[in-house]
Amino acid sequence: MSAPLTFHPSYSQRKAKYFNSPEAWYQTNYEPNFSCPFEKRIGYNMNGDGPKWICDPHRIKKIAIERKAKDPNHPGCVIYSIGSNGDFNFELGMQKELGEGTCEIHIFDPGAYGHLVPKELKRTFYHPWALEKQQENVTTPEKGLEKYGLNDIIKLLGHEHLDVIDVFKIDCDKCEWRTYMDWLADGIPMLHQIQVEVHGAPGGKVIDFFDTFEKNGYLRFHKEPNIQFDPSCLEYAFLKVDPAFMEGKIV
Repeated sequence: MSAPLTFHPSYSQRKAKYFNSPEAWYQTNYEPNFSCPFEKRIGYNMNGDGPKWICDPHRIKKIAIERKAKDPNHPGCVIYSIGSNGDFNFELGMQKELGEGTCEIHIFDPGAYGHLVPKELKRTFYHPWALEKQQENVTTPEKGLEKYGLNDIIKLLGHEHLDVIDVFKIDCDKCEWRTYMDWLADGIPMLHQIQVEVHGAPGGKVIDFFDTFEKNGYLRFHKEPNIQFDPSCLEYAFLKVDPAFMEGKIV
């Protein structure tokens, strides 16, 4: 506990891969610390790389119906899916789980995959944008760029009025280490669930990444290594909990 980065590639002099590697570090750090009673791995094929663990998806559907009943102009629920690589199994799985058109889905990827979005996906919008660190003092983001900060994206989509983005799924090949503080910034709707694949374990960021989310009320309800392609990449699922739940739990 006094030296959490002792066996870490950026700090340790011990060369054995079983101790001095991102895989070894994740094996001994940041396990799940919260349980969702009905978590479910969501993806159209349910297997392989791509599906994500969602906490109690039936609650998302129930809340979306209640919102629409209260305000017909409300989108019901909103999903941000950052990074696709032309694979839309997660989005198809969410639609299958929650019902056609229940959620407004926004997919972000700078690759030319827009024409591959399945026609059966309803209320789904593809944006050819990469996520980057938010630039300061940008009041009106310029249109037509390839990269945007999260606050810029919120403004471009007119989502400043939203209280919540229900699911924030992100797999952006290391951009998480540059942008994670933006996810919690002022002006960003609360990200109720965050499903993120982390890539490696950069010594200057990795502890702050997890501790920052916990201090902001995000608990880890699932952890899954990517054993198919790269065990140094892990899928983490976070849930934002009520502040009262966290009282006395963080030193």
